[in-house]
Amino acid sequence: MKSYLVSSILALAIGSTSAFAPVATTFFKKQHSLTQHNMFSGAGAAAPKEDDEGQLKEMEKIAKAMGMSLEEYQLGINARMRMESEINELRVKSGDDKVSVERCGNSPPKHLVITVTDEGKALGKAALEEKLVAALKDASSKSKKGREQAQQKMMQYIAEQMKGM
Repeated sequence: MKSYLVSSILALAIGSTSAFAPVATTFFKKQHSLTQHNMFSGAGAAAPKEDDEGQLKEMEKIAKAMGMSLEEYQLGINARMRMESEINELRVKSGDDKVSVERCGNSPPKHLVITVTDEGKALGKAALEEKLVAALKDASSKSKKGREQAQQKMMQYIAEQMKGM
């Protein structure tokens, strides 16, 4: 049963980073603190509030539809949220001192900074265009590797947590 769950979570997660996205976005509120301690439940932000029976029932309904227990579903949601956070916070840089690109791990990027210095402008249109395209491609490649690493970390986290269930 656990291997079936892990393989189904892996298949869903690799296909989409929103594999465990809740039906309604009102379930989870974004936390803006850099440090977050979630005691007792282990589900973190995925844990329903004790006094919100509607939210708990909705999560149980979704988990049942996916063939999971509520704890397994919460684990999946928590793992997805951790991976999304890691991808959002990822910063890759490419280029040189004349033309540089910095981007996040998302595709398309939510964070994209392109820097062209005066020396880069002095290269001329064709050379500048060539350097910029190369820097964008390299940054995109690095970003893809970062997303893949985040997915691997997510799967390791799920496997570790499943051992305790």
